[in-house]
Amino acid sequence: MSYQSLYRRYRPRRFAEVRGQQHLVSALRNAVREDRVGHAYLLSGPRGTGKTSTARILAKVLNCENPVDGEPCCECPSCVAIEAGTSFDVHELDAASNNGVEAVRELIAKASLGTPGRTKVYILDEVHMLSSAASNALLKTLEEPPEHVVFVLATTDPQKVLPTIRSRTQHFEVHLLPATDLESLVDDVVADAGLDVDEVGKAYVLRAGGGSARDTLSALDRVVAAGGVPDEADALDELVEALCDRDTARALVAVDAALARGRSPRVLGESLIARLRDVFLAAVRADLSRLTEADQQRCHDHAERLGAAGATRALEVLGDAFVGIQDALDPRIPLEVALVRLTRADADTSPAALAERLTRLERALAEGGTVAAPAAPRRPAPSAAPASDATPAPDPAPASAAAPAAPSTSASPAEAEPENEDDGPTAPTGPGPRSGAGGRPGDVAREQLARARGAEGAPARPPAPADPVATERPPSPPPRRPGPPSRRAPGAPAPSPRPDRTPAPTPPSAAPGPPSADPPADAPTAATTTPPSGQALPDRDMLTIAWGDTVLSSLPQKAKVRFAGGRWVTVEDGVAVFGLPNAVHAQRCEECRPDVETALAAHFGTAVPVRLVVDEHAEAPPTPGAPSRSTPDHTEADDDIDVSQLADADDVADTGLDRVTSVFPGAELVDDGTDQLL
Repeated sequence: MSYQSLYRRYRPRRFAEVRGQQHLVSALRNAVREDRVGHAYLLSGPRGTGKTSTARILAKVLNCENPVDGEPCCECPSCVAIEAGTSFDVHELDAASNNGVEAVRELIAKASLGTPGRTKVYILDEVHMLSSAASNALLKTLEEPPEHVVFVLATTDPQKVLPTIRSRTQHFEVHLLPATDLESLVDDVVADAGLDVDEVGKAYVLRAGGGSARDTLSALDRVVAAGGVPDEADALDELVEALCDRDTARALVAVDAALARGRSPRVLGESLIARLRDVFLAAVRADLSRLTEADQQRCHDHAERLGAAGATRALEVLGDAFVGIQDALDPRIPLEVALVRLTRADADTSPAALAERLTRLERALAEGGTVAAPAAPRRPAPSAAPASDATPAPDPAPASAAAPAAPSTSASPAEAEPENEDDGPTAPTGPGPRSGAGGRPGDVAREQLARARGAEGAPARPPAPADPVATERPPSPPPRRPGPPSRRAPGAPAPSPRPDRTPAPTPPSAAPGPPSADPPADAPTAATTTPPSGQALPDRDMLTIAWGDTVLSSLPQKAKVRFAGGRWVTVEDGVAVFGLPNAVHAQRCEECRPDVETALAAHFGTAVPVRLVVDEHAEAPPTPGAPSRSTPDHTEADDDIDVSQLADADDVADTGLDRVTSVFPGAELVDDGTDQLL
């Protein structure tokens, strides 16, 4: 034969050459030395860990002509024939291919026949593959074989072996080899065979072997044949790094590169699960002696970055993905979907994913990091447009961008409102009623004013110049309550406005201060509800704001109820026009108009004549705090009534007959003596 595989050339020949299975080697060697060899043994464990090799060594030492301290000499004709596979004393049966009952019956029939050696050894590999009938047929012979027969059974899945067979044998479990034993094996093979393998190649060989001596030597064969480490080794490293860095693109590129080299998605996924298992074991500080020091260090590094919770979730997600991979139309889709769920937090909303995110946040906080909450967006404040003589610009109330100016001597409480809605509410400087619904009537009045502007399209007045003297206005004195107005008979003409009324005196504290320089033309000024000095009447905006802040609430109850359903329309020809919903309502409000004029004069410090008109736009909701206009008039508190002006009601019919005769003039009542009306 020109070339023989390394795992066949360097198969152990003696018990001393078996690596990593000292418990098995010591038991068999002592049994041979003390002549206490059992009639049946069961060796179970992973592939490539020395089960069949140990069974052949036992067969050699049982038939060796010159055994030394429980070891075969490997030089006598019996040992040479067993190593060459030509001995009549050793019979190997592959139970995976000879698992029928006929093969077992033939074995039983030949077991009693003699052989040239002292002991006849039957080695049954993969015994768990025997059928139920074949296993039952073997039971009797396995329990009481001939004296010169020894059975050695080998399997990688002892759970599938019948319990009756396991109970008739001495069961020894073999395990994967530690990395140190495999490293010494590779060094010995490389030195003996004269191979040229660098440290990178050795590390790859040990990692690919995974604790199996046969797999390690097979990987060494591949490295020697390829002249270096194959490129496919980088796929798993890239995938694990992508999971640690939460890099979705890197993971998908690594999968695509591995599949392009011919690896199947299932094999790639199984390899990834095996690597993640090592990471999980490193995270829980388990024994990783089967790995090299470099691999152990890499697993610990990945465990620190991924965490035990992350590794556990990765194993669960990948395991669930591969449950139905056989039924998938494209086997790569379950793998790629699982990787996307593991690398993107928004792609997986399962409780396990949320728990992992919380764990990562807790770890970041424990390490001294901070988790910043997203800041709420701040709404930009509207900017005030500069006033112009030609075209008056809209004046939003309040103007957030207006420059701070000193309050006027007769400033209303509306001036104390915050200029920027983000600054929060502040207490007003002057007296002003507040509604019980959580808002002020002045605010509602401003909203009504804004709606009226939008409906009519009328431009607002330009901002008035600020008072140069920054003095606070003391609380306005309460308006005097006028005497009871005279009740007029229905149909009487309404009294005409009285423009010659004496204006209320201005309080001394409200006198204007000394004049100062005019402000720049382009400087915005604060809005005010009080007319500056020299102005005869306030405009509609000032009336609307003052009406909602103080004037309406200071009216008598009857006037307050009747005027609550109207609004200020305009100021023209020296008269303030007040709109009401209908003519009847305007006629009733005419009775209380003097009260309104008195309250306006007390507030503005000058006479404000009022004219009542019918306005179809006066259907807006009433100001908060005032009674609804829908309240019937008969519920008002008319406490001031002039009895002399009351008229007697017309006579009405007392009985039903009287009412009938009044409806039908000229009718007569006829009495027929039966008390019946005809």
